Amino acid sequence: MEQQIQDLIASIKRDGIEKARSESDRIISEANSKAEMIIRKAEADRDKMIEDAKKEIDLMSSSSKAALKQAARDVSLSLKGEIEELFSSILRSSIEKEVKGDKLVEVIKCVLSSLSSGEEVVISEGDMAEVGSIIKSELKKEVEGGLSFSSSSSLSSGFRVVEKGGDAYIDLSGEEITKLIAPYISSSLREIIG
Repeated sequence: MEQQIQDLIASIKRDGIEKARSESDRIISEANSKAEMIIRKAEADRDKMIEDAKKEIDLMSSSSKAALKQAARDVSLSLKGEIEELFSSILRSSIEKEVKGDKLVEVIKCVLSSLSSGEEVVISEGDMAEVGSIIKSELKKEVEGGLSFSSSSSLSSGFRVVEKGGDAYIDLSGEEITKLIAPYISSSLREIIG
């Protein structure tokens, strides 16, 4: 009987050890399976983070390039505008220097010869002081016909011929002549500056 008890104990031990091994194998298998899932998820998360980082870098790079192109375009337009403005200023200064004294008198006479009487000629205060008496004496007939002269501080050079009542006028001031000529010169200037 002792042998039977020993066999029974040995059988229980074997069954217990086998069950423990089986349970141990199942736990290890589950742990390995969970570990593989965790590793796969971590690798997938890592790959997604790398992909997202690459996309963000590409987006930042393209945004930076676009901003740089826009800044270059803005600088170019600003420079072109400043050159055109400088050129207009030089042109206006040249016109103002040229339409002075006797030339101003001749231009006024020429313009008035094609108009009806009864207008008012407005010239700059400086020009009025310089050639006002010459203009009035050379255009004595027109003055007697109703032509009047006045000066304006708003004009730096040139003149305006204003219809009585102020409904219409011809502006031949240095500023207006510059505005009329500048677009034609600006197109040539645009070709030069590019």
